[in-house]
Amino acid sequence: MKNVTYILSLLTLSIFLTACSGNDTADTAQQDRAPRKVETFSAEAVDLEELIFATGKLASSEESKLSFKTGGIIKKIYVKEGQQVRKGQLLAELDLSEIQAQTQQATLGKEQAAINIENAQLGVKLAERDYRNAKALYEDSVATLEQLENAEVQLDNAKNQLQAAEKGLAFNNRNVTMAEFNLKYSKIVAPANGVILKKRAEANELANPGKPIFDFGSKDKAMVIRVNLTDKDIIHVNLGDKAIVKFDAYGDSHFDGIIREIASIADPYTNTYEVEIEVAAKGKKLLSGFIGTVEIESPAKTALIEIPIDALIKADAKSGEVFLAEDGKAKKVPIEIHRIRGDRLLISKGLKTNDEVIISSVGYIEEHEAVLISQRN
Repeated sequence: MKNVTYILSLLTLSIFLTACSGNDTADTAQQDRAPRKVETFSAEAVDLEELIFATGKLASSEESKLSFKTGGIIKKIYVKEGQQVRKGQLLAELDLSEIQAQTQQATLGKEQAAINIENAQLGVKLAERDYRNAKALYEDSVATLEQLENAEVQLDNAKNQLQAAEKGLAFNNRNVTMAEFNLKYSKIVAPANGVILKKRAEANELANPGKPIFDFGSKDKAMVIRVNLTDKDIIHVNLGDKAIVKFDAYGDSHFDGIIREIASIADPYTNTYEVEIEVAAKGKKLLSGFIGTVEIESPAKTALIEIPIDALIKADAKSGEVFLAEDGKAKKVPIEIHRIRGDRLLISKGLKTNDEVIISSVGYIEEHEAVLISQRN
C-alpha cells in the first residue's frame, strides 16, 4: 500500500513539473515574439455643429378664414379655388334683399325718432309757457296753488318726453349703424393680395354668420414652413437660426430659411414643438401645400473626438471598442459613438486628444500584445 501511495505522489509531481515547464515555454515564446507592427492615429478634438432635420408643409405666414358677418343666402361667388386675387377685390356676396330692408327700416326709425324729438321740444315749450302763466296768476292770487302744481307737473312730463325721444333717437342711430355694418359685411372682399386656398361654399347655399366661406393666404406676407421638433432637438434651435429648405418640385435646388417662431409649449398629442421657418422665394413660385425638408444649422457645438472608422474593433448601437498603443502594448478601451461622419467616427466618451489609436490589423491584435508603431497619420 505504501508503494502505491509513493508511486501516485511521483506521478502527480511529474505532471505538475511538466505543466510548469509548458507555461514557462509559452511565456518565453510570447516574450520572444516580435512586436506587431501597427499604424496609429492621434485622436483629434473637433467641435461639431449640430444639424437638425425635419419635414413640413409650406404655407402663407398669414392665413385666414373669410366669412360673412350676417347670415343669409349666398347670391354669388366670384372666385375659384386657387385663384390669385387683389386687395379689395369682391369675392362673394349675399342676397341683400332682407338686409337692405332691415337697413331701410332702421333709417325710417331714425327719421321718426327725430320727429319725436321735435314734437317733444314743442311740448316742453308749451309746458314752460303754461307754467309761467300759472305762476304769475298764482302770485296775483288769481290761480290756485293746485293749478300751479298741475302746470309744474305738465312741464316735468314734457321734459321726460323729450328725454325719451332723445334716447329713442340714439337707439335708432345704433340700429342704423348696425344695419349699415351688416350691409357692408354682407360682402366678402380680399383683405390683401393673395390666393384662395379653399372654397367652402357655393352660390344659393345658406351661410350662417361667421361660417368660413374661403381659406385665404396673403401674398403680401412671407411664405413659411412649419416643422415639429422633439425635445432633444428643440433645445438646439433659437430665433434667427439659419436653415436650408428643399422641395421636391425644385429637385436639388435649395432655399434659404430663418427661424421666426418657436413654440414654447409642446403639442399635447405629439409632444413635439412647432417651429416656423420663413422661406426666401428667390424669385421662384412657391405654393401653399408644398412638402419640404428642412436642415437647421444650430449655432450650438458639441466637443467630440474624431478617429478613423478603421480603428473600430466592434460596435453595438452607440457602444464600441478600440485599441490604444500605450507603453508598447495594445490596450482595449470602450468608447461611446456620437455619430459616423464619412470614414470617421465622432466619439463622445472613452478617448481624449492625442490618444494613439491603432488603425491597422485591429482584427488580429490581442489584449496587452506588444506593438510597434510603424507609421502615424
